[in-house]
Amino acid sequence: MEMEGEDWGESSSPPHPEADMVNKEKDPEEMKRKLRERILELEKEEVPLPDDASAFVHHLSRLPKRYLFDLGVDRVDDVLLHWRILTHCAHPQNRPVFHARFQKSIPLQLQPDSDFDPCQRLMEDLSLERRRRNDTGDNTGSMSISSRYPKTKLLHEIIFSSLDKPKLLSRLTLLLSEVGLNIREAHVYSTTDGFCLDVFVVDGWHTEETDDLIIKIKEALSHKNKIAELQQQVGDSEIDWNLLTTGEKIATGSSADLYRGTYNGLDVAVKILRDSHFNNPSEVEFLQEILILRQIFSSRSVNHENVLQFYGACTRPQKYCIVTEYMPGGNLYDFLHKQNNVLDLLTILRIAISISKGMDYLHQNNIIHRDLKTANLLMGYHQVVKIADFGVARQGNQEGQMTAETGTYRWMAPEIINHKPYDNKADVFSFAIVLWELVPYDNMTPLQAALGVRQGFRLEIPSSVNPRLSKLIQRCWDEDPDVRPVFAEIVIELENILQHAQANSRGASRRSRAKIQKKSPR
Repeated sequence: MEMEGEDWGESSSPPHPEADMVNKEKDPEEMKRKLRERILELEKEEVPLPDDASAFVHHLSRLPKRYLFDLGVDRVDDVLLHWRILTHCAHPQNRPVFHARFQKSIPLQLQPDSDFDPCQRLMEDLSLERRRRNDTGDNTGSMSISSRYPKTKLLHEIIFSSLDKPKLLSRLTLLLSEVGLNIREAHVYSTTDGFCLDVFVVDGWHTEETDDLIIKIKEALSHKNKIAELQQQVGDSEIDWNLLTTGEKIATGSSADLYRGTYNGLDVAVKILRDSHFNNPSEVEFLQEILILRQIFSSRSVNHENVLQFYGACTRPQKYCIVTEYMPGGNLYDFLHKQNNVLDLLTILRIAISISKGMDYLHQNNIIHRDLKTANLLMGYHQVVKIADFGVARQGNQEGQMTAETGTYRWMAPEIINHKPYDNKADVFSFAIVLWELVPYDNMTPLQAALGVRQGFRLEIPSSVNPRLSKLIQRCWDEDPDVRPVFAEIVIELENILQHAQANSRGASRRSRAKIQKKSPR
């Protein structure tokens, strides 16, 4: 294991300094013998051991001598626990191994500071107690000062084991810090056969129970591993910063900001991940979006007219951005709901065909968007519509293996809401909601819509909607994904409806002109 300094090569804070000095004067082989005797006694008492006792000597031999000096012969329970952990870690499917246990409570030493005002603190406590009494109607529920300012701190021991790798220790200490733990002691050992055994004494966990602590650490580790894997896949930056300029901010999202800019003479939009969202799920989404965009535009000669053009990304640490073409019309949601635009049938059909063609292209390239909604559909000149925002898009297949609840409630398919496997037909359901938005509809909230979908209800389609379009919407949001058409079929149906609508429009126009000519004086 690579260390940050020479001090990491020894226990940074030995638990028993005086006992350690005595142990160092003893023969390590004698210490091994005494430990083995105690293990044999435990075996006679039918204490479960990870292997036969003869393997215990080998276990001790692969650890450095200072391990014996740090623990001594009196802490046989700790030695046995470490043996179990390393034995468990020997199997690849178990790595990495985390173990946590409560150690003790210690008095909390409150440090005075220059801003401390005892009178102000007393007033705050009295006010808090008075509010609590008013809320409860009596004096029995007031919060005590001691409960507000705890006098003890809980210490826990975190034991970690895995294959020994360079930089592992620094990554591990950072991980513990990120989950809110403060490292008070660290005892780091490397075995002769390539494993590590790292023991940390920490504070910062709020309860003696450790099950949730282990879950939190493993989730954080899984997340960091995912980021590292994605960073490796994404690779180097494609954007030359000397050619990129950013101007005014045009939108703010939950984790990133969107700016208008120029790149190599092109009018572009620049999506920049905010610093506060590094090392969290937003960074994962950002990196995944870059991978999906690269897949869509793997050939620079390929540029679908209904998918937002991707120019490149910057993936340098702490400087993530995605550069795409700029769409002057904003998103379809604002166009419909904030600008209150009412569309005629021909415009509805042209927009729907554009979306369907873009989605058909994505599905042909084995990509499921998973968050198709009007806010992710951008408008250009002459009401050209393009599909954007691939932060939760995934490569998919027809097997229906994904089950995560992903997307936005109003547009989410029932199989996703109900945590069932799903495939690209989930996008077809979302498209049905987009179609429904293009025609007049009520003001049902997203949550109401989602609950209705879960219970099998659907939104009401106004009677004024073209009957064939109404029937298509109903097919697209059918409960059974197999009943829903694929986007290639949807394009054909919409184009057919458009042709009939245009013919009817021309016929109505001719009849109108004929009536005008008939009424005009000779």
